[in-house]
Amino acid sequence: MMNELYILGELMENPKTAYRLRQSMQVSLGRHRKISFGVIYPLFERLEKEGYIRLIMQNDNKQSTKTAIITKKGEARFMNLMHTPVPEGAHTDDIFQIKLDSMQHLPLVDQQNLLDQYMNEQMAIVDDCQIELKHLKRHKHKDHWYASQIMQLRLRQAQEKQQWIQEFKTALQKNRGF
Repeated sequence: MMNELYILGELMENPKTAYRLRQSMQVSLGRHRKISFGVIYPLFERLEKEGYIRLIMQNDNKQSTKTAIITKKGEARFMNLMHTPVPEGAHTDDIFQIKLDSMQHLPLVDQQNLLDQYMNEQMAIVDDCQIELKHLKRHKHKDHWYASQIMQLRLRQAQEKQQWIQEFKTALQKNRGF
């Protein structure tokens, strides 16, 4: 879901090559996440087979490239993915980041709802961190001290995200979107 959502979201903006999509996805998900063409090209083929994109071969002087263009069916699929609840798991935050990056294609009320969902996720993280920090404080061990430092980092990251969400929601309300 994550890679498909990202590609369709990017194609909602304008046509792109696999190279450009891979490059932007790499930056969006973080420099340590390696996105290979072995992921992108098979996904391109599947999305084309399912009618979500069209691939157009373009020949430059020395090489040929495939440019992906989203179809009406692909736009509908993108909207369906945007309205699909974010599953809990290892990629939860990545999926939220991708949805937030593409939410300008949603009505304002749906953008607000997405931000509310992301806020709920951050609130749960804050609660989890606070519970764990209380547990770690009850036991005076060297490893607990180090674990509490990492838990403090997670707590602060979630709190910072909460502040960002609130500021973003205020800006959206004030400007009625972009």
